[in-house]
Amino acid sequence: MSKKRKDFGMLLHRGIPYHYKEWTTYNGKLASGYGCEHFNFAPYHVSYLPAQSEDEMKARIDDLIDNHDKYVEKRKLHDAGCAAYYASKTRWDNYTGD
Repeated sequence: MSKKRKDFGMLLHRGIPYHYKEWTTYNGKLASGYGCEHFNFAPYHVSYLPAQSEDEMKARIDDLIDNHDKYVEKRKLHDAGCAAYYASKTRWDNYTGD
């Protein structure tokens, strides 16, 4: 059974595009939500930002914009942690998470 989706076009908040969609779930119930695909770059790397209400979507966009420095610091910590983990591996202990 395919899901029917209805897209209502692009909306903007603080210059950031997001959208509202409605769809039918696998069991025939109507569902809806908001989504944003704008933050798929450093330091965020959020491929899809979902929200159940427009107010929640706007709050999530505001958080990412207003706290940019916090996300830069989190990305630095993440990258340093990954580098330390992989630097600790030897020829015989080379698990890379694959």
